[in-house]
Amino acid sequence: MRMKMKRCTVLILMLMSAAVFAVTDKSAVNELEKLSTENNSTEAQFKQSKNSKSWNNNQYNTGGRLVCESVRGQRQHCRADTSGGVRLVKQLGYNKCQGNWGYDYYGVWVTNGCRAEFQVDRYQQHYGQTEDVLRCESYSYRRQTCATNLQGADVQLIHQLSNRNCSGNWGFNQNEIWVANGCKADFRIVRNNYTGPGSRDGIVECRSTGTRVEHCQVPDLQSVELIQEIGGSYRNSCRGNWGYSSHGLWVRNGCHAQFSVVEYQEPSYSNQPGGQGREVYCESNYGQVKTCRADTSGRVEFVQQLSSASCDNRWGYDANGIWVKDGCRARFMTFPGSVGNQAPVTESFEVKCKSRRNNLKLCDTKGPFRDVELIREISKGKYPCTGNWGVNPQGQLFVTNNCYAEFKVYR
Repeated sequence: MRMKMKRCTVLILMLMSAAVFAVTDKSAVNELEKLSTENNSTEAQFKQSKNSKSWNNNQYNTGGRLVCESVRGQRQHCRADTSGGVRLVKQLGYNKCQGNWGYDYYGVWVTNGCRAEFQVDRYQQHYGQTEDVLRCESYSYRRQTCATNLQGADVQLIHQLSNRNCSGNWGFNQNEIWVANGCKADFRIVRNNYTGPGSRDGIVECRSTGTRVEHCQVPDLQSVELIQEIGGSYRNSCRGNWGYSSHGLWVRNGCHAQFSVVEYQEPSYSNQPGGQGREVYCESNYGQVKTCRADTSGRVEFVQQLSSASCDNRWGYDANGIWVKDGCRARFMTFPGSVGNQAPVTESFEVKCKSRRNNLKLCDTKGPFRDVELIREISKGKYPCTGNWGVNPQGQLFVTNNCYAEFKVYR
């Protein structure tokens, strides 16, 4: 009897251990534990530290482990290479370190008497690899873009490095992640392959817990429709609580539903009689720049503004498609370069255009033109031209936010 009880006890313990391991493993894959960012360094503190005599001494840790200690409860900042993320390995003092430590873009900080040993490998420990972790930093509150080929991948902010809040101050499109207003953060590029509408008949299930906004990764979509609401109560109603943005399909306020999605397909004009154009719908959510895939090899026309926010000087197009920003939502019509009722292009010339003091500048194109392309970005780095140039509804080429570039204009 005792032997039987022992065997049952061992079996139960094994099952419990397996269950705990499975839950832990699942949570580890899904989300990195959030750390306090309240005491992250400001830009003023960073400059003050950089100008100090001790900047070039041995306090900078380029890897491995370091010990950082808060003396008399005061905030202490220990310089370290934090590019791989930082984790607490061992608490060395009596005061609890939970909620009393964190890391920013140039070191680790502790407060309230926390004394501990830290390891610079947090992202590797959690994800197993760091090839898809990218750091992007906005200095002097300027907008900064960090170029990367996302190829339809999703982007997650995994740790805020700045004292300034990153909420609403970052975003991404097909070829870059951008930050603004002093936001500095580490981002993870999630390259999970989307199975596509061909599998599961184009059905995507998306769920929000509580009041949080949740994003479900989907490809560039031509259309999306809510087909079945799974949440049973009125409180969890999806009415007004779902949409599609540059982050993908989003839900909020407890919305849980299935959506029918149609993936964007490259346009084929051969089946369109008379070379008619193709309609494109594009929307900027949360003020972010959204690039909508479209054939811009020919003419692009602004058809109708659908948003309450004006689309004047808030849309344009390049080789990747049509872009909108600052809440602009509109319909456009695109015409391929080889069909339609366009006259053949007989003249082209190059023009340089520069925005000063962040002001909008209308470029001299010597009259109306049929098409334009950016051929050289002169103001690289601090003043990127992505999202800061375009053609307004009056057909005028413009640049803004200190963009300085060279364009090729076709008559």
